[in-house]
Amino acid sequence: CHCCLLGVSLFSDVFLTGTEQCVDAPVFTPPSLVVKFGASATANCSVCEKDCLGTDFGLEHATGTKEINGTSIVWKVNSLTEWVTSLLCYYNRKDGRQCSKTLGITLYSKSPFCRTNTLLLEGESYLLECLVENIAPLKHLIVTFYKGPEALAQMYFNSSLEPKPVTTTSILHITASKEDDGAQYWCDARLNLDVQQVPLTVSSQKLYATVYCEYFVITVTEGEQLELNCSAVGKPTPSYVWMHSASANIFSNTSVYSIKSVTFGNEGQYKCTASNIMGTVTVNFRNNIGYIIGLVIAAIVLIIIVGLVIYIYCKRK
Repeated sequence: CHCCLLGVSLFSDVFLTGTEQCVDAPVFTPPSLVVKFGASATANCSVCEKDCLGTDFGLEHATGTKEINGTSIVWKVNSLTEWVTSLLCYYNRKDGRQCSKTLGITLYSKSPFCRTNTLLLEGESYLLECLVENIAPLKHLIVTFYKGPEALAQMYFNSSLEPKPVTTTSILHITASKEDDGAQYWCDARLNLDVQQVPLTVSSQKLYATVYCEYFVITVTEGEQLELNCSAVGKPTPSYVWMHSASANIFSNTSVYSIKSVTFGNEGQYKCTASNIMGTVTVNFRNNIGYIIGLVIAAIVLIIIVGLVIYIYCKRK
């Protein structure tokens, strides 16, 4: 699974030099900022209601531009690409002390990407991967794997790394069963930030799994209709190739192969191959027409032989 997520966040509370709290504190709108890498962003700082009138105030920023209108400062950036950045809004009081507030900015990239085989064989083991690109701070990341609405596993990251973007891959081992046919596998990456009341979560696309048994044996009677189904679910849509053990010819390019009236010539092994750019899966079918007919003939011959023996024995008596 490929999960790509999140950038950097820096946060601090309103503070005033000294021990006294700042009553008329700067206020950011929005109170926190989450921006996609390379996207534009804007924020407004209301420096104060009245306490800063006639004093020095401003906005410290590493990137972007600012526009001052009274005691309101609007910050804008056309393309945010600085992973570690924040805004400091402040004013200096007449007694020489300063009121300020920092706006934390979380920068993220792309959406999560979930990756695994979509065509599975029953009983085989596979890797479900969740790739998270450009995530920071890593210690706040939680990756969750899902099968449909069911959470399969959660993975946490204990990291002392600096708040700079990193790329990480989470791996979950799964074993395919017939109950998994049609299941949706996916993952999400969640960044638990103290400033966010609701965790920032980005989900990957959903992968539809198709599970095949490795070998099917089908028994039919001569003259009956035979229908072999090899339907697969995948994206892009799979293409099909049917082969017969007694012939090198391609019989059909559809998911279902039908014979209106089977004969002894139709006996043997049929192979269906479903494929797309993500992979290929082959399913084998065994058609046992001749075996049944042979057993029936053998039984009739045995009855005739037993009958002749009894007849000859009784006639001699």
